[in-house]
Amino acid sequence: MKLAKSLLLSSAVGLTAVASAQAADLPFRKAAPVEYVRVCDFTGAGYFYIPGTDTCLKVGGYVRTEYTYISPSTAYFPQLGSAGPGGAIVAGGTRIPGRLRDASGFFARGRLEADARTQTAYGTLRTFVRFELTRTGGNYSGSASSQQSFANQNGSGANVDKAFIQFAGFTVGRAQSFFDFYADNYNFEGIANSDQSTQMFAYTATLGGGFSVTGSVEDPTVRRNGIGNSGDLITTGSSSSVSSVGSVGYGSVVIPDFVGVVRYDQAWGAVQLSAAYHEVKADTFDTAGVNAGEITRDGFAVQGGVQIKLPMLAAGDDLWLEGAYQEGAYLYMDSAGTLNSGFNALLLGGFQHQDRDAYIYTNAAGASSLSLSKGFSVMGALHHYFTPNFSDVLFGSYEEVSYGNRAKSTDWRLGGIGDASEFRIGNQFIWTPVNNLSIGIEGIYAKIDQDIAGGAAAQAAFAALNVKKNPDSFEGRIRVERDF
Repeated sequence: MKLAKSLLLSSAVGLTAVASAQAADLPFRKAAPVEYVRVCDFTGAGYFYIPGTDTCLKVGGYVRTEYTYISPSTAYFPQLGSAGPGGAIVAGGTRIPGRLRDASGFFARGRLEADARTQTAYGTLRTFVRFELTRTGGNYSGSASSQQSFANQNGSGANVDKAFIQFAGFTVGRAQSFFDFYADNYNFEGIANSDQSTQMFAYTATLGGGFSVTGSVEDPTVRRNGIGNSGDLITTGSSSSVSSVGSVGYGSVVIPDFVGVVRYDQAWGAVQLSAAYHEVKADTFDTAGVNAGEITRDGFAVQGGVQIKLPMLAAGDDLWLEGAYQEGAYLYMDSAGTLNSGFNALLLGGFQHQDRDAYIYTNAAGASSLSLSKGFSVMGALHHYFTPNFSDVLFGSYEEVSYGNRAKSTDWRLGGIGDASEFRIGNQFIWTPVNNLSIGIEGIYAKIDQDIAGGAAAQAAFAALNVKKNPDSFEGRIRVERDF
């Protein structure tokens, strides 16, 4: 019996040894280590390393909704392809009674953006993209092509607001124009200043001591604001008739806009000087549709701005002041396009001032001359925190624009354009009950003072329209925004 137990025990030990040896011959794989998301150590808050890479990523955006009321009044669009709300072209002589204009509207927008950064031997490599989806209704949708009433309209839109790469001082892609400074930083409704996203190739040199210099080649099409056109009043005996005007438009893109900027940043604020070149090219056609050639002039704009931080009043307080002058480059002094326009709708009714980059005069013999518009704008904005969760912004702007004696003396029914000025003043309150949630209310008042182009007959024709020459308007806006 003892012999049998010994044999069984020996056999079990042997089998165990053999099994262990065979198991040792089997392949063995370690469990993959878990890679946790790490916070970036060189970009600041909100960035994390993309697992498996040395690139830091920040994802953000917002949801914004608004309600707006604009005091409506009758709007009249003069002849020769007038620009309606949002730049839509309406027929000459279009009249929109105030009762047919939407007084209120709703707006909703979702924004998504991603900011990716990688450290390299040449500095930070950055890629940024921002995409927006917008839904509008009522007075926000006044840019629809329908000219029947500018009422009961709605629409949707998708927009690549930003998409650029920055590396070793270069910025390429779609970004905020380097010409811009204040760029509607606080106000909900637009005021007179330059605020444009555009395509570009730019280089910024950091000189030290807070100084930087930027040279930028930018897309000129986003700054083209059209060319006014007219014909002659031909007098034969005791009667007068209108000569054929033909057509005119911007010519093909050959020379881009060139922008140069000098900037100085310090703890107390910043100062910026900007200059831009803008080619104005009129591509003319006669009444038979035959190309009558091109006329080219050199337009330009200059701008100066200063931001002054005011921590002695409250943390986050600052004051912005800015002024611009342009010849043939209207959208460098006012990004709205016309004095009557707002950001999203027709802000002011009355006789619509058809602002342009230039004015071309064609006489009965077909000879043409091109005159650049001239204008300037100034603006200011004061931002103050009453409490860390409640702030106020007081802002305003003033601008003037003129088109030379030819445009002013030509009958407005033939495309003549008179001189004009406008001021806007507004105030805004923003309450932030919790972090990244803001509730704002803004009111703005605007008024235009303009001349009606042409002589006595033109003035009489305008008087018969029974429409305001110097319209004014009030806009109230409520905004709720959640940033993330």
